[in-house]
Formats: sequence, structure tokens, C-alpha cells
Amino acid sequence: MEIIPAIDISNGKCVRLFKGKKGTETIYFKNPLDALMFWIKKGAKRIHIVDLDGAWGTDINKNLLKDLIKTGASMTRIQVGGGIRNIKTATELINLGADRIIIGTLAVKRPQVIEELARMIGSDRLIIALDYKKEKIQVQGWTEETSINPFEFGKNVAKKGAGFILFSSVESDGALTGPDVPSIKKMLQSIQIPLIVAGGIRNEKDIEMLKQLGVSAVIIGKAFYEKKIPFSVFQKY
Repeated sequence: MEIIPAIDISNGKCVRLFKGKKGTETIYFKNPLDALMFWIKKGAKRIHIVDLDGAWGTDINKNLLKDLIKTGASMTRIQVGGGIRNIKTATELINLGADRIIIGTLAVKRPQVIEELARMIGSDRLIIALDYKKEKIQVQGWTEETSINPFEFGKNVAKKGAGFILFSSVESDGALTGPDVPSIKKMLQSIQIPLIVAGGIRNEKDIEMLKQLGVSAVIIGKAFYEKKIPFSVFQKY
């Protein structure tokens, strides 16, 4: 199982949100490039980078995101998301050196794009983000609720050629309350492709439990930044 540290960017800084709410940002690194080098030095084999402002509809971090990909790609694997709203942007990020790209809102609003991207860049480089709250998918950086059931949609995106599903509980995000195990189990039963989980992970016990369930990878943000989980987990898993 992969252990993936998260670098979320807002206003050019590395931050974490509380339950996905804009305005709850806690700053952990003033320069995300410092965060990138920190995780590389700690032994992260893959880093998860999300442009929060991009998810909310602006491109103020565009150049910073490119710098992070170009800097990090030669040292570790980078997966990137947040505000990818078209195929051109997705392929540009891959060409810059991103190992995988993550689409959420685009996949929900234009599901046919999943098949197109899978053909263009390969399923193994395409992650579909399903951020959910009370069994409804959230889009536009968790600011807009849909009526779409994540489990049914998960089945569909797998059929369309997605390589991975990133399943994130908005209610658990940055809250250190533990993963949403019932929903994770349900999603694992719904799909045949690897599941990446984010949201609520507090400690090594949570990581081990998710591994036993069959989760492919976990993305860890606040628990790392608050030193709740030792960095030795990169070597352990």
C-alpha cells in the first residue's frame, strides 16, 4: 500500500482545510516548494498535490504548480489535481512530468472525458476524485453538492477506463476523526479498480486497518503535518 503525503495549495502556500471548508486554512509551509523537498527528503515515493484555488475556480497558482511538477518529477512521482477542467490542461500537466492527474468536477460534469483521457494518457495515469458528503458527490472544491451517488458513479467511471478512484470524505477531511470505514467498505465492494482513500486518517492503526480492507493507497495530510504519524511509515509500507 502506498503512503502519500498531501500538499494542498492556496494563495501560494501549503495549507490544510478543516472538513473541506474554504476559509479554514491552516498554513504549514509558506512556500510549497519547501514542502515538496521536505517530503522527498523524508522518503515519500509519491506526493499528492492539489491546487485548492484551482478547484475553487482561479488559476493564481498555475505557475507554482508547474514549478512543483518540474522540480519534483525527477525525484519522486507526482500526482496532481484541483481545477483541471479540460483535456488540454490534463495533458499539459502529464507532459510537464506529472505521473498521474486527478479529475473530479470534470469527470462528474462530463463523464465522457474519462474515456477520452484514458485513451490519451493511459488508465494507469488517471485518477477520478469522488469527494462525498452524506452519500452525495461534492464538486467545485466541495462548494457544490450534486445528487449523484458516489457508489453508482464509481462503478461507471471504472467501466469508462479510470485507473483509480480517490475516495474522500469531506466530513472527515482535516478533522482527525478516523476514516469513514462503512463507506470505504461499500466502495471497495462496488468497484474492481484500485481505491485510494483520503480523509480522517489519524494514526498508524488507521493505516493498517485500511491496508487490511484492501485499500490501494492512503493520502495523509493533517496527521503528518501535526506529527501524529511517524515518517518511518514510508519505509514500512
